[in-house]
Amino acid sequence: MKDIVKLAIEGDEEAFLSLINNRKEQLYRTAFAYVKNKEDALDIIQDTVYKAYISINTLKEPKYFNTWLTRILINNAISLMKKKNNVVYLKEEVLNNIPITEKNMEEKLDLLYSIDKLEEKLKRVIILKYFNDLTIKEVAMVLEIPEGTVKTYLNKGLSKLRTYMGREIV
Repeated sequence: MKDIVKLAIEGDEEAFLSLINNRKEQLYRTAFAYVKNKEDALDIIQDTVYKAYISINTLKEPKYFNTWLTRILINNAISLMKKKNNVVYLKEEVLNNIPITEKNMEEKLDLLYSIDKLEEKLKRVIILKYFNDLTIKEVAMVLEIPEGTVKTYLNKGLSKLRTYMGREIV
């Protein structure tokens, strides 16, 4: 193993790929344990492999490769979780920006509660579209996903909101 790590440090791409392939299941399990979401876990692994590839020459001791790689993975997982937590704070910010009268206060709280129950990807699209008044094209650019995916998430999200709230909402 140390010899393969030394080759990777010297720039051997096949050696690096071999190291990553030997650890891919363990990397996935660790990433998934942090985010509990397949797509996010795969994103974390992708970022980890990229960062490891561009900085492997900084690894001083080949015997610490696994520790070094795991540390990169954990840092990426924590960064992603912090980013997701920023989205959660948006709920409170959105609530404060909605003009609330006694008459519509309960409805808006029900709506925000229902939005909070949505999957994260659906929640993001609904919030960007209806609370930030972005077009579908703008939502696609912000989330870096195709417009068709935005439309799909929007339809699924609205359908689930209708179910949760028991009435037409948009």
